[in-house]
Amino acid sequence: MSQIYQLPAIISHENVEDVLLAIEKILKALPSSDSLTINCQELKSFDSTALSLILSIKRRAEKSSVAIHLNNVPEKLASLAKVYDLADIVLS
Repeated sequence: MSQIYQLPAIISHENVEDVLLAIEKILKALPSSDSLTINCQELKSFDSTALSLILSIKRRAEKSSVAIHLNNVPEKLASLAKVYDLADIVLS
């Protein structure tokens, strides 16, 4: 069974921990070998905090053997991942 999580329109230092906690709850509820799709469609305002969030999610999911997929990644986020040399990790 696959779950979908919609990222909020804004990811900042103020809300990143809340977003991570919400996603952790979903990850804990998913059995191994399942997947979680992170929909980035609504994401409009962010900085490198969003990259940090995605890396944290991927690490936690890996420990649970849950696959993470990103959908509708904004071009700005993809560009930021390339600048930080994280495109292969973040966008895979």
